[in-house]
Amino acid sequence: MKKKYIDIISGVVLMLFSLWGWYETSTWKESSAAAGVSVKTYPRAVFALIFICGAIIFVRTLIKMMKKDEGVQALLNKVTEMHLVKVAVVVALMIIYIIALKAVGFLLTTPVFLFVSMWFFGERNWKKVAIISIAGTLVLYLFFVEFMNVNF
Repeated sequence: MKKKYIDIISGVVLMLFSLWGWYETSTWKESSAAAGVSVKTYPRAVFALIFICGAIIFVRTLIKMMKKDEGVQALLNKVTEMHLVKVAVVVALMIIYIIALKAVGFLLTTPVFLFVSMWFFGERNWKKVAIISIAGTLVLYLFFVEFMNVNF
C-alpha cells in the first residue's frame, strides 16, 4: 500500500481513537479534590493532541493528493481505491465489539471479534483462525488479569 494511503488511514484511525478516548473519559467520576483540575484533565489533553495530529496528517495528505491530481473526481477515485469500504467495515466491527463487550464480556466477545476480523481479511483456514482467536484472548486475559492485576 502506498504511503499516502497509509497516511490517510492513520489520520482517520488516530482521530477515531481520540474521539473514543474522549468519550470514555466522560464516564469517569469527578472528584472534588482540586478545583478546575480533575482526573479527566490529562487524558483529555492527550486525546485532544492525538486528534489534532491525526487531523493534520489527514488534511496534509489530502492536500498533497489534490495537488498531484486534477479535480475532485480523481480524489474520489483514490478514496475508492484505498479500500475505504474495508475501513468502514472494520470500524463497524469495532463498534459492535465495544457494544458487545459491555453486554456479554471480554472472554466471549473477543474470540468472536478476532475470528470475524481474520476471516474478513482473507484468512480461510478456520482451524488456524479459531486457535489464534482463542489463544490470543487467553493470552490477553492472563496478561491483564494475572500480570497487570486489572479487574474485568
